[in-house]
Amino acid sequence: MKTAFTERPAIALLEILANKGVYKVGYRPFLDVRRASTSKFQHVAVEMLVNEYNIVYDYAFTGSILAEESYKGFKFKLLTPEGNIRADASISYRSQPYKVSVSWKEVSDLLPSPPFPLFVVDIGVSSIQGHEDSMTLRVQIEESLQKIREYLWDPHLAVTSSDKIMAEWLYNVAGKNKAIVTQSRPSELLWSTDADKVIIIRQDAPHTLTPNDVLTSEAFLIGFQEKVPRPGLGKILDNLVPWGLPRRVELAGSTAGVPYRINKIVEIILKARYTYEGNVEKAILSSMTKKDILSRLYFEITRRAQRDYRGEYITWDSYYEISKWLNVSREDFLKVAEKAKIEVR
Repeated sequence: MKTAFTERPAIALLEILANKGVYKVGYRPFLDVRRASTSKFQHVAVEMLVNEYNIVYDYAFTGSILAEESYKGFKFKLLTPEGNIRADASISYRSQPYKVSVSWKEVSDLLPSPPFPLFVVDIGVSSIQGHEDSMTLRVQIEESLQKIREYLWDPHLAVTSSDKIMAEWLYNVAGKNKAIVTQSRPSELLWSTDADKVIIIRQDAPHTLTPNDVLTSEAFLIGFQEKVPRPGLGKILDNLVPWGLPRRVELAGSTAGVPYRINKIVEIILKARYTYEGNVEKAILSSMTKKDILSRLYFEITRRAQRDYRGEYITWDSYYEISKWLNVSREDFLKVAEKAKIEVR
């Protein structure tokens, strides 16, 4: 196993740029300006790694600031053409060796190999039956790759028990990528990478995912999640990776309203690990859709409802309690209570 400087491509790239005194990088039109304006040097690093681009010395490039990022007291700028700020270097898809300032290989050498944390999506034990479910799974895998690229890069996603059709499909929808798509079972892949601490995510697991799990695990195994899990189905994953630790993703003591889709589970773990210092609940709350929030609100209202001679009711005190941690309005509370046929008093 290679000792890594960092797990994150953006940090690796900024470290190299700082060491070489390159602070202003020209951003060519063949790259995605929208993504670069939000993801900044993370997007640049991922593009370099996936497409094997280099950064070359280019003092003739002048432009305007697209994005800025600070690292170790230095400020780094991405420049787009049409402006008068002179760049130190620019991104190139074709470069002569003597012009290269930062190669994609230099960035890669600072990243972990094997690519931990590894997100393994196994499609062999999924309950996919029809075309509609198959497409749902594929969309979730595509969106998982996009989310991983916001924090890590492609080899951190592995699709196991797959076939050539899946590999071709992923290339068609995601473009060029270096995700791992293999016919191997998850146990074979994880064993070959020496992944000791593996978390198996399933809704009916006996224990809750903890901050320590998020921060220290080398791999996360995720199968296709059903809205209402069938008893025993999740344990198939346990049998495939006997040393794995089954965990459920839980918010305030319940899985109600917690996103169960593969891409959302990946998003929650990434946010908890890299944004919220292991805090799973903060990651869940920031990843919930409006539909997820209302689903959890329905659960909270029905759980807290009381009954008297006039029927079921809930007080506004419950709303104030819930709204302290769940992003709901008074209107949401009234609508959901009405749907549950519970009077608000």
